[in-house]
Parts: sequence; C-alpha cells; structure tokens
Amino acid sequence: MQKWLLLLVVALTGCSSQPEAVSNTYLLPVSVQGDAAQSGTNQPLLVVRPVEMAEHLAGAGLVYQISDTEVVQARQNLWAESISDQLTRKIKDDLRLKQSAYWPTELSPAFSAVGLPRLQVKLNQFNGHYSGRVKVSGEWLMLDGKGKLQGVYPFHFQVPLEKDGYDAQVKALSEGMSRLTSQIAQKLSPMPATVTAKR
Repeated sequence: MQKWLLLLVVALTGCSSQPEAVSNTYLLPVSVQGDAAQSGTNQPLLVVRPVEMAEHLAGAGLVYQISDTEVVQARQNLWAESISDQLTRKIKDDLRLKQSAYWPTELSPAFSAVGLPRLQVKLNQFNGHYSGRVKVSGEWLMLDGKGKLQGVYPFHFQVPLEKDGYDAQVKALSEGMSRLTSQIAQKLSPMPATVTAKR
C-alpha cells in the first residue's frame, strides 16, 4: 500500500513539474489618431464592411507558410482578438487619417447601411513566409449606395521581417495593411451618398 502511495506521489510530482504550455497573444499596432476625430464633419459616410479572410487565415493562430505548398497555424501564438475585427478597425482608422473624401465607419445597429457606399476587403494571404517576409494579398471592392460595384482592385504586398519571431511578423503584417490603406486612400473619390457624418 505504501509502495503504491509513493508511486502515486512521484507520478503526480512528475506531472506537476512539467512546464506548462504558454500562449502568447498579439494585437495589431494601433493607428495614431492625432486630430483625425475633428475632420469628420459633413463628410459622406463610407461603411467599412468586416474584412473577409480566406478560411486558412480566419483561425485564432498566426499563420506561417513553410514551403510552396504547406502552411501552418500557430497553436501558442494567437490573435488576442478576432483578426477580421482588428483589420476592419485598422482600415477604418487608417482611412480617417489618410483621406478626406469620406468618413469611414463600421457597421453599427445605430444606423442602416442602405444608401451608403461600402468598402469590402478580402484577404487570401496574411501570413509569414519562409522567405523572411510576410505576404498580404487579396482584393478590395467599392460599391455605391445602391450596391452597384464601382471597382475591384487586387493587391499584393511583401514586407521583410526586421528580425525573427512572431512579434516581428505581426508588425510586418500591420505594415502590409498600412500599404493597402494608402492604396485605397489614393483611389477614393466621392460617390453620391445620402448620409453625412455629423459630430
């Protein structure tokens, strides 16, 4: 009996001394707002639709491409919040800073998107890459207030990592999105809208 008790204590001690798996969680860097909040008066609203992610990118883990055909999703390096939600917010915030044709806003129960122009971003690459870069690619679409397609714009950005590691990957992915919002801002031109931002 004492022998079995001793074995049980040893087994439990061995299990408890095993290092626990530690998860790291990441957020995209926040856009610097500056005085952007003062610039929305009387600008037509632009609804930034939730970013659509390819299925292999939509999980909780950061994604890394290890060969021409294989991608892996990290199990212990995770997004602290839905990556689609983070990207939608980043696009909205960046566009408030980078252009003045519209006042970008996210969908909200407070108003209906009917009659408002819409921006839709779709991502098929948003991952680290064995080349030492991150890849951010997909397309963005503009629709007018009636839902009529105004343009489809493909994009593909590669940003080198400043150093190894997931923190560097997150920063490079954010830079790729900043390049995308700069491209969008350059192409935006006012379309008829029935609602303007009043604050």
